[in-house]
Amino acid sequence: MSNFEFLLILLFFNSIILIGLVSISIKKKSPRILIKFFFLPVLASCLFGMIVQAVFQVSEISNRQLAANIFLILWCLKSFSSYKSIKSLLLEDFLTLVRRQISDKKYFVLLINIIRLSSFQIICFSSVFSLNYLSGFSLQSLFDNIGVILCLIGFFIEYIGNKQIKERTKRAGFVIEGSRTYVLHPNITGIISFLTGLQILAFGGVGSEWSFIGLLIAIFIIYKILIPKIEGNLLKKYPDYSSYINKMPKLFSFKKII
Repeated sequence: MSNFEFLLILLFFNSIILIGLVSISIKKKSPRILIKFFFLPVLASCLFGMIVQAVFQVSEISNRQLAANIFLILWCLKSFSSYKSIKSLLLEDFLTLVRRQISDKKYFVLLINIIRLSSFQIICFSSVFSLNYLSGFSLQSLFDNIGVILCLIGFFIEYIGNKQIKERTKRAGFVIEGSRTYVLHPNITGIISFLTGLQILAFGGVGSEWSFIGLLIAIFIIYKILIPKIEGNLLKKYPDYSSYINKMPKLFSFKKII
């Protein structure tokens, strides 16, 4: 089995689950199921990839592969109860497209768009999927340790950022404190750190360098689509947020800015 064939199998599997989520959402006339379980296809494809690897004896399971898969599974499970606003913004254009195509009865075009969305899921998490094909030597390297540390840092920053977001919603006005005095979007910084850690782990696999494209695409989506939408919503809700944007770095500062 070639790498391309392996990815096609995962894309087909991922698309089937995503089609199921979209179908349930259409039937219930609510996008809540799709938004809540948006990363369920990624989780399922991650597990399915390991099964395919074992059944077809593509390669042995390495420690770095186990670490990457465990991290991704935990992240996906966490996403079921968090990232609601992030997932809603990511799916905003897709949901509008779904409503229009259902209204126009363009079901085949809708199917194509679901598969396209599924392909983005596979590409953005290709670091882990590439490890599930050829995971490399079992011996853990310095790079693997750096990858694990970055994933853990990402989890920690996300946890702190999400906790402060929940506390902020209980207060009036935009509150600047904690991690927001160092970085503009703490939870987004945590996600980027997590994805970077997975990519560094993927570099330990055989021929997995191509998956770096997935990290670049994910960061592009975050910076060019997600962050502008988040900032647009915050500017509508908190007019004083504009002065905060101008003072803060987009990613991170080791020095307290505000």
